[in-house]
Amino acid sequence: MIRYVITRIIWIFIIMFTILSLNFTLLKLAPDYAPTTEEERTIYYEKQVRDGYMSFRLITDEAEMEDIRTKNAQGTRLKNAYYEDKGDMIRAYEPIAISKQYFSWLKNLLKWDWGLSTRIEVGKPAFTVLSSRMETTLVLNLIALVFYIPIGLALGIIAALNKDKPIDNFISIAVMVMISVPSFVVMILLVMIFGYRLEWVPTIFPAKDAETLIRLRGLILPVLALSFGAIASLSRLTRAELTEVMTSEFLLLARTKGLTRRQAVIRHAMRNSMVPLVPSIIFSFVGLLSGSVIIEMIYSIPGTGQVYLRALTRNAYDYNVLLSATAFYTVLTLFAILLVDLTYGIIDPRIRMGGR
Repeated sequence: MIRYVITRIIWIFIIMFTILSLNFTLLKLAPDYAPTTEEERTIYYEKQVRDGYMSFRLITDEAEMEDIRTKNAQGTRLKNAYYEDKGDMIRAYEPIAISKQYFSWLKNLLKWDWGLSTRIEVGKPAFTVLSSRMETTLVLNLIALVFYIPIGLALGIIAALNKDKPIDNFISIAVMVMISVPSFVVMILLVMIFGYRLEWVPTIFPAKDAETLIRLRGLILPVLALSFGAIASLSRLTRAELTEVMTSEFLLLARTKGLTRRQAVIRHAMRNSMVPLVPSIIFSFVGLLSGSVIIEMIYSIPGTGQVYLRALTRNAYDYNVLLSATAFYTVLTLFAILLVDLTYGIIDPRIRMGGR
């Protein structure tokens, strides 16, 4: 078991390294969007030189200076290069080969240097920009996870125990509707109805210095929007698994030995149904994270999702923040997959993790 976990963790780092390497290469091939003000731009390019992504030289040759000015005027200068014209000289910041940049990037990562933000919070370390918002995103998604699990399980159990009865049909129709509506549509409807029309909850996410009661009310709508589809998926899966187990031979044998229907369901049916349910619940956390990216933007929640979308703004890309956010979501996803695999062996001892 320990050997299996260690092997999987090693593979997690290998996969994460591969994904980040591909992202780094693709981002470096794209146009560069430095800060807009001259002072911030100079600081940014000096940091690029220190990090090993660009070279710096002073140009005093009149012919070369004139050539650079002409190319700047025509918009045909070297891609991602920056030339600061000082009149009698030009300060040139020019990108070096991507292969050399890549090794500089690896060296910086070992020192936990993810570069500086160029658009969202100019001059601030990119991972610091992201880490200051991780708590909000994780808390929001964990609350949604705790909220939807008991509801989804309860609806699925009720539907399975009342198979083909009116309550089962009602739950099945409700599940179909809930799965069909995207979470961002649900969020917009909730804000319009309960925020603007009824004024029961805030229309945007409260600030950190707001009263505790207001902050708690501000969590209601995003938690409901994130839980809407998750409740439907869990209840549908629970109903399907429990219905199948209840028709199995071992459960019929338990009934013939004198167990009541309730005892047979609780002792045997539910335990066997949990083998596929628990891993799906854990992995659904990743689905909640991806859904919260849009929810955070709609409800102005200061989480990692909002930062990620802002960093993707057209003609204002913040590549260092994008790379940091990619690492954050990649790590959560890969470790969620590992946790899913481990739960199989915990729930059902017959399953040996890493066994031959």
